[in-house]
Amino acid sequence: MTSNNRTQSLGKDSFLRPWYRTAAAVVALLLFAVIATGCSGGPNGGSQSSMTQDSRSTPTIEPVLSDGALPRFPDGTVVRVVAHDSFAVSTAVLDEFTARTGVRVEILPSGDAGTMVNAAILTKDDPQGDLLFGIDENLLAKAFDEGLFQRYSASGLGSVPMSLQADDQHRVTPIDHGDVCVNFDRSWFADRNLPVPDDLQSFTDSKYRSTLAVEDPSSSTPGLSFLLATIATFGGGEDTGPNPAWLQYWRDLKANDVSVVDSWETAYYSSFSGSSGAGNRPLVVSYASSPPAEVLDTSVPADATPTGVVAPTCYRQIEFAGVLAGAKQPRAAATFIEFMLMQSFQQDMPEQMYVYPVVDETPLPEAFSKYTTPVAEPLTLPYELVAASRERWVAQWASIFR
Repeated sequence: MTSNNRTQSLGKDSFLRPWYRTAAAVVALLLFAVIATGCSGGPNGGSQSSMTQDSRSTPTIEPVLSDGALPRFPDGTVVRVVAHDSFAVSTAVLDEFTARTGVRVEILPSGDAGTMVNAAILTKDDPQGDLLFGIDENLLAKAFDEGLFQRYSASGLGSVPMSLQADDQHRVTPIDHGDVCVNFDRSWFADRNLPVPDDLQSFTDSKYRSTLAVEDPSSSTPGLSFLLATIATFGGGEDTGPNPAWLQYWRDLKANDVSVVDSWETAYYSSFSGSSGAGNRPLVVSYASSPPAEVLDTSVPADATPTGVVAPTCYRQIEFAGVLAGAKQPRAAATFIEFMLMQSFQQDMPEQMYVYPVVDETPLPEAFSKYTTPVAEPLTLPYELVAASRERWVAQWASIFR
């Protein structure tokens, strides 16, 4: 799932190393071109690939575990993990991996997940790292079309529900999941004696004018998930005409002065009034698991957190990791994937990245369980429909906001 309010947890016990990567301006100029090139692929204007496309030309990495134990590598081995900017993991957890394997992990922050995937495609012939973390199911088809990953079937998948395993060819491995939802600033609405919006349609009401901040779906995975939530709610996803129901909804949002920004970090910390930032918008596209990050006193009742979630807006997101084609250390990367499915890493994620672990029966921190809004029936769309139509939908959306 795959990117979110994870940077809220970054501190001295989290490990991030700057990545001096390809000039951002060059990547930015090419991002929309990457999206646009797929718009003529299928009958609906999208890619014709599926999660089960032929993988005979995809390299396969042999299993790395021996009797359940992680392998040892020569001292000085480094595995480079390309990740979205919100990736966070405790230094102690990474130190454990190094102690068990001899491999040092270098994290390469690379923007929001959509930007990260597009940049990885642009540099696929000379990948910047060995492993990519943070791609979600809505971006998989394009990555598979581009041959971005090698195949690796992780031993730890036996403890992961099949509902979270989107790729039966094991080019990517599920690591975490969550729900993208609109969050609200509780005090902002209380101070104005204004009811909190209770569904997507409410955001077009004039009394909520200039209150909502969303992310650009062409560069941000939360932004893309919110776009998909509107399609799942209002319908018209298969309509290639000029005015499907979901697109009219976006026209109404624009008329009500919705703010569109480039990334989750910008939306949450610069636009949203309910975070530690200095924004002036009381509604933001974030995560169901964002409210715990704003709680400083755990004696606060669950319904009195500074921020809350508009549950009918929530869309399910799963985040994956995959070994990049052309990786210099493919076996070390596969070993890190195995480690990411082990309890040390899985148990660390809720407090570090405010996401749910994918491994069944992983203990959750008390505060995370108390303050995270459970989403019993998140919005979803079939993977196949998203794969075939995503690029067309983004292009249709862009026709309004570009």
